[in-house]
Amino acid sequence: MLKISTEFRKGVLFVRLVGRIDNEGYLEKINNIIDQMGIQCIVLNLNNLNDVSLDSIDHIIKYNNEILKKNKQLLICDANNIRNRLFKKIIPNIISEIEAFSLI
Repeated sequence: MLKISTEFRKGVLFVRLVGRIDNEGYLEKINNIIDQMGIQCIVLNLNNLNDVSLDSIDHIIKYNNEILKKNKQLLICDANNIRNRLFKKIIPNIISEIEAFSLI
């Protein structure tokens, strides 16, 4: 089961995912928040995910493409598993939320 924690700081939405990604429904929840608040930058923290399947990575990559089409930015931080290398080729991986916040 996936839990989503969000925090809004200085125009940036921090999204922390905890547990296991089992479907794409969490992306709709994030999109609703983005649309309601007019957010331009999203930091997606993957540090507390138990398992990141290839399907989950595909969901996040597709989501990044959607975000880019809306002229918004998605940063991935704390992708500390072996699939981290896949993200580096497509979405910049930031080590921590503090580093992500300093880049914006």
